[in-house]
Amino acid sequence: MASRSASIRRAQVPMPCGFCNGNKIQWKCEECDIFMCNTCKDKIHGRIKSTKDHEVISFKNIKEDSFSSTEVSSDVISSIFNSYITTIPVSNLQCSDDDILYIIASKDQEKLIKGKMLKASIRTMMSLDEAIFDIAVNKQGELLFTQLSRVPESPLRLLLMSGEIRTLINPNPMRLLALHLNKDNELVCGLREQGPPFPIHDFSVRQVVIFGSDYKRKMTFEFDGKGNRLFSHPARIRTDSKNVTYIVDWIASNLSGRIVALDRSGRLKFSYCGPTYFNFFKPSSIVVTPSDNIVLSDQHNDALLALNSRGNLLAIQFVHELNITTPCALCIDSEGFLLIGCYQDEGQSGKIHAVKLTETLM
Repeated sequence: MASRSASIRRAQVPMPCGFCNGNKIQWKCEECDIFMCNTCKDKIHGRIKSTKDHEVISFKNIKEDSFSSTEVSSDVISSIFNSYITTIPVSNLQCSDDDILYIIASKDQEKLIKGKMLKASIRTMMSLDEAIFDIAVNKQGELLFTQLSRVPESPLRLLLMSGEIRTLINPNPMRLLALHLNKDNELVCGLREQGPPFPIHDFSVRQVVIFGSDYKRKMTFEFDGKGNRLFSHPARIRTDSKNVTYIVDWIASNLSGRIVALDRSGRLKFSYCGPTYFNFFKPSSIVVTPSDNIVLSDQHNDALLALNSRGNLLAIQFVHELNITTPCALCIDSEGFLLIGCYQDEGQSGKIHAVKLTETLM
């Protein structure tokens, strides 16, 4: 096996600049996927208007990342702070800034519970009988939600603090899927055509759309630069501090899937299909930490995975060893705890675990 020093020496073989094809490379643009010298970075790439927000990293860091990405940690969780038993199986979670928790039931129960996390229990504040697919909480603590595919229509609805429900967007003839509010209070959501989600046909429409704070459509993403479909079924969406969008994309009716990352302009950054040794990858939920690392749950393998913003696997932990099974839902509360929502084997109750992530991920 080659030594570490030998691997680094091989990586240091000079490469030509992608612009001038002469000078030694010192930089790489992650979005353009091009290596460049110091002069071309400033005089060519840096002067192109469409590349001003691109992530450019030094070639030294690229070499370090290339080696360190093979060193995957086995720890995502550093400790379990608390565990709560719920009366419903948990399929989705959202937490507001004042730590009000919204729990969506999975399996055969169709219910939303609004609760407050206490030391020993979750105090129920409200219960709503709705077949909900995804939720998002705005800065006012109000809940946006859309409904499961078996419900004929899927308007974007708003649950006010008073308990009143209003309709904000009617997407007909499309259906709303994933919901997320980014740091600019824009609504990022998934859309598809009516009818069964699978199989996907040539006439299927699968999009990620950004709506402004006034709920008017601003941007639509559907195909890459070569005309290939970007998504199959955008089921969960999160964004980071740079408004890079990360999508849990289900690709089949068994909910196997991948993670798709898009930059602000809709350019594909990476697509992550799980570890090569997983024969079935079932991503169900995703969160982004303050340092822009990505944590996702795989309920089929009882695993949590952590990626960096380039799609490199940083850590993987099989949480059944911590008595955490079927991790379906993730969110981060105001104190930085990762909340993991699960359902029990019989599907009639669930658990929520409050855990601390390792410091390297936060």
